[in-house]
Amino acid sequence: MKQFENRWIYEFFEEKSDAIIKSMFGGLALYYQGQLKLVIMEDAGNDLYRGKKYPYDIWNGLLICTSREQHPALQAQFPSLVLHPVLPKWLYVPFTSESWESLADSIIKLVRSGDPRIGVWPQQKKKKKVSRKKVSKKISTSRKTKRK
Repeated sequence: MKQFENRWIYEFFEEKSDAIIKSMFGGLALYYQGQLKLVIMEDAGNDLYRGKKYPYDIWNGLLICTSREQHPALQAQFPSLVLHPVLPKWLYVPFTSESWESLADSIIKLVRSGDPRIGVWPQQKKKKKVSRKKVSKKISTSRKTKRK
């Protein structure tokens, strides 16, 4: 697994039985109490998306998994949070932001306290349909019966 320089963000959750830390989208996702809460992305050098240049790397920061309804309240509390350019359903703090470490600490405190504004329930995986091969039976149209 890729080593993440900023994995320390998840330090509190390392020993929690209701926390899962695993790879996602090339990043490191935190599931806590059943919900996807955060994703650390560490891929600097890409600031373009669909022809638009951003003033920060779009895959080098902390994704805050939340619903769109929660964006205004979280952005009012933390004005440096932005919509992620590729995943606008989630908020984002680039690691190049001046105060990203203190912001990450504040977000972690909210996650630890169970703040309902942070976290999304993972979608249930759709069951794959099992294709059944049609078995064609040859039916004989002429049957010969023996009469005795």
